[in-house]
Amino acid sequence: MKKFYLLILSALLVGNAVMAQSNKPTLGSSINLQFGSFGFGAGLARQLKPDKLNLRISAEFLDSKNFVKNPIKVNLGDGASDILVNPTITSVLLGAKVDWHPFKKSSFKLVGGVSYGSGDFYVDVEPAQKTGRFKLAKDVELDAEEFGTARLIVSGNKVRPYVGLGFGRAIPKHKLGFSIDLGTYYTGSPKLAVPRTGMIESILTDQNIADIEKNIKNYSFAPNLTFSIIYKLSK
Repeated sequence: MKKFYLLILSALLVGNAVMAQSNKPTLGSSINLQFGSFGFGAGLARQLKPDKLNLRISAEFLDSKNFVKNPIKVNLGDGASDILVNPTITSVLLGAKVDWHPFKKSSFKLVGGVSYGSGDFYVDVEPAQKTGRFKLAKDVELDAEEFGTARLIVSGNKVRPYVGLGFGRAIPKHKLGFSIDLGTYYTGSPKLAVPRTGMIESILTDQNIADIEKNIKNYSFAPNLTFSIIYKLSK
């Protein structure tokens, strides 16, 4: 009989423990598709604390060739020949962000996090004509082959801290939700490189490049605006 009472007591204790666990709020999760300043992407989110803290991880990709038709023909003026300019922006970012909702009944959020990846800006310059005489000005000519080519490369740090704010929950109240993020990445002082050939190499010296890099050193922040469509996986 004593063993029977012990068995009943054990069953009651286990039952109470299971009920206590079942009364705990379930942490939700979601997936999302996003688009914004750094291109298109997708991500996952998980609640850390209901209605307060959410963790988001994402991957974003941008290639400006999908939006800008290159090359762009530019005339140097004063009877000069045309040059071709090919601007290209490429970006691949893997990020982790934490949302904090300071007000329980509001979707307003403060965001902090970090991303890792590349984000380079290229500008290729070359003469529109590949042979014959190229006019630098009305009365200044040279062989087109002598003009040369140049590539302007502007790059930043691979690790980029992020701060911002927004509206919308990473784990929506209903199955489908939306959010908007506005913030900035810290990319560090831009680094400049200009591989070049031909006459451009003699016109654009290493000292010129160093001066340009010095002038843009304070442009260390990259603004971000992102819209997300969110699908809740669980409560």
